[in-house]
Amino acid sequence: MTEQPRLLSPGVRLKDYQLIGVNWLRLLYGKGLSCILADEMVLYLGLGKTAQVISLFAYLKEQGNKGPHLIVVPSSTLENWVREFRFFAPSISVQTYYGSKDDRPVLRQSLLDTQKKKTRDGWEVLITTYNLASGDDKDRKFLRKLEWDACVFDEGHVLKNFDSQRYQSLMKNACNWRLLLTGTPLQNNLQELVSLMNFILPDLLNESLDSLRAVFKAKGDVTLLAQERVSRAKKMMTPFVMRRRKDQVLKELPGKVERIEWCEMSAIQRTIYNDTLRRSRKTILDLDTPTGSETPGIGPSKVKDHRTGPRRKEKLFMANSSNVLMDLRKAASHPMLFRKRYTDQILDAVTKVLLKEPDFKRRGAIAQFVKEDMEVMTDAELQAFLVMYRSTQRFLQDNECYLQAGKIETLLKLLVEYHAANRKILIFSQFTQILDILQTIFNQRGIKHLLMTGSTPVDIRQSLVDEFTEDETISVFLLSTKAGGVGINLTAASVVIIFDQDFNPHNDKQAQDRAYRIGQKHDVDVVKLITRGTIEEDMLRLGQTKLALDEAVAGDPDGEAGHKVERDMEISLMGALRRQLDGQQYDASDVSGDVKQNLN
Repeated sequence: MTEQPRLLSPGVRLKDYQLIGVNWLRLLYGKGLSCILADEMVLYLGLGKTAQVISLFAYLKEQGNKGPHLIVVPSSTLENWVREFRFFAPSISVQTYYGSKDDRPVLRQSLLDTQKKKTRDGWEVLITTYNLASGDDKDRKFLRKLEWDACVFDEGHVLKNFDSQRYQSLMKNACNWRLLLTGTPLQNNLQELVSLMNFILPDLLNESLDSLRAVFKAKGDVTLLAQERVSRAKKMMTPFVMRRRKDQVLKELPGKVERIEWCEMSAIQRTIYNDTLRRSRKTILDLDTPTGSETPGIGPSKVKDHRTGPRRKEKLFMANSSNVLMDLRKAASHPMLFRKRYTDQILDAVTKVLLKEPDFKRRGAIAQFVKEDMEVMTDAELQAFLVMYRSTQRFLQDNECYLQAGKIETLLKLLVEYHAANRKILIFSQFTQILDILQTIFNQRGIKHLLMTGSTPVDIRQSLVDEFTEDETISVFLLSTKAGGVGINLTAASVVIIFDQDFNPHNDKQAQDRAYRIGQKHDVDVVKLITRGTIEEDMLRLGQTKLALDEAVAGDPDGEAGHKVERDMEISLMGALRRQLDGQQYDASDVSGDVKQNLN
């Protein structure tokens, strides 16, 4: 195919690298070989993976193929996919399978009756979400009734876990050809690669699946990223995966500058951080670096429990260490993520007042239970709760409580700087409570902003994006990393601020790509806020390690040899915390040195 499909809209011109991608998809489709399109960019106006998929479907329609084709997407991208089809190939009939539980029975029957194979004007492509495709039994059965030609899975890296319910459910959707779209085909380890490959080529790999998984499984102290395993992974991926980076094919993108803004803890933050370490003392000291487990780096724990096997001990180790690390991350971000200001005495007084409120009287509320409910809330949650009743508003903390975090101080300075330069800003956080705190601060200061989290209804997400793009008075968009970091275009912004890091740096990288993509006319600043002297410093190193893993397996000639893994970093980090609690000084160099020793 030397020219783009005729069914694409007249104003659309595929770029050379996209035409190459469509040809590659066409070739593998013709041979019945499913594949992974892993171009780094997730770009707007179909100039990336979306356009190549639509172009393939346009080509297939020209050849008389009526489908039906299925596209499974994250909830936040469903409307964008519909818009892309309408823009690039309006002659392809597209329907969506999405709606309330009460509406879906009628929708299911309608879709069964109106597919192209049954009626001349029927639909050829159906777009639905992962939640529906792998959720309710009736939804799953409906999708399995249809004889799919091609099934496309956007953000396909969510299928990295062979044992997950989502993976096993979607594997049961029969189709002639599967395509995974992802900017990050490998996120955590090489076994995930085997899971993805098995998803697209189950007939080819089924008999040798167990042996393949064993090939990429490290044993004992042998690192998962031994060069031999990386080499094998590259060879296995080559025929079925196409991956191109932005800087390899796009010369017209503006520049991107990434930098770290180091933040100092406030006095109350430092107290909470140290208290968190002390409170976790027993957990940290009981969890020793495991060895001999079936999973790399995991083995016997110091916790004496002869009833548990290696897998159980591994789960205990990872669960407990994750809880410790999560509390330290929260302490490094904001003190309002804990309950420190609202003492038990204050809650006693609040409880007495609440019991006089009509709502509580009507429900026959009991003082003990009312207080217990508040005891598990954070200061931020209690602030939001007490403002709801006039009688409890006198207990509210002063607005200054929101500002007593190093990251807030740094962020506000950055906002002043970027607002003066008339630049729009995206702020990403892992914690919805952080976003709530930022909303409160912005409302107090008259900073116009929008908010998108996982709880934002799917049908209004695109309208929020449009409003941010079109309204010049809105300078800030607050987004949860997972909800706002996938599949949406926010090139109106030229600044991305990562308030707190994800353990998976690919999620942060995808968040950056909401602004740094085709359509961006300005240089993009990416700023990570890191609290000095905390766990965040080592999370930064952990992220760099995981990105190096992706580079190594994706075949980047300039990438470092992949010889580090997340598990080694977490174990080293827990070891450093243990030594600190034993009386040694804790600092970044301590962990860094331990990591080097463990990984070399």
